[in-house]
Amino acid sequence: MHFRKRILAAVMLSCCLVSCANADSSSDISQSEPETVQACTSERSVRDKALDDYLALIDATDRCAHALGSIDGHIYTNSLDALWRSYEGGARLFEADIHLTSDGQAVLVHGFAKNDYLKRIGEEYYPDKYKKTGEDYYPTHDEFMSWRIQGRYQPLDFAMLGCFIKAHPDIFVLADVWAQDYDSTKAVYTAMCEACGYDELVLSHIIAGGHTQDMIRAVKDVYDFPILNLYYSDEMINDDFTAQDFADYCKSQGIQSYSCSDEYCTVDNYGLLEGSGLISYVFTVDDKERASKLLACGVDIVGANDIP
Repeated sequence: MHFRKRILAAVMLSCCLVSCANADSSSDISQSEPETVQACTSERSVRDKALDDYLALIDATDRCAHALGSIDGHIYTNSLDALWRSYEGGARLFEADIHLTSDGQAVLVHGFAKNDYLKRIGEEYYPDKYKKTGEDYYPTHDEFMSWRIQGRYQPLDFAMLGCFIKAHPDIFVLADVWAQDYDSTKAVYTAMCEACGYDELVLSHIIAGGHTQDMIRAVKDVYDFPILNLYYSDEMINDDFTAQDFADYCKSQGIQSYSCSDEYCTVDNYGLLEGSGLISYVFTVDDKERASKLLACGVDIVGANDIP
């Protein structure tokens, strides 16, 4: 992104963050801590419009920008720069990785493991004492936001992503939350909701969900997200929980879509859910020939790093 555009983007997000910070602190949502925060209803609520817009977008596109899309050949940056590049290239459907910092703030990053620093964040931010042992190093929120991904790109926290969504309500973001149990999933989604002040528009544009039924239960206990997704894999499907059980569970929980890896999307595995009515995402496919084959077979959305 050109320097002038970066300045404009920073000003826009700063103004939006000030607006978020100055929101009415007397509202019931901001002062209460309910087990489940129910979305407001109206003649045509924000959530109803978001769901309509989401389904229209699924009909209009067949690509999702993985980790907000690539930039300058770099993937997995989950950065503001990558988000802007993909958006300006026409992307409106995104996937983002979300983790908690050491002080419990939701930020966009693939992870804080050794490999993440060496390949995705920047080795210079990986402390020597952790580098020697290969341990994960979790920074504080302020520390993470002071970094420049790959030495160049602006990191994102969920508050900034929320402001971007409010300024560009034509986008939807599939949240890939790196948690595997109820408690950790609930912690991440609670942090996400708190970061945007439980803003209904923002949360209605998040495709929430997880990899297990426990994760779905945690998501629902935090907020009544109108758009949900469940991961489809061999860890989920077995003799006791078949593909039909998976489809039935999704329908019973109001889950509109499933996502799976390209490796798992075989004729047999995909065929088991064909005709289920679920929206299908397959990640990550940058080979155009492979992507074309998947779409021809009926896959709805292909997640790719290169958008466009």
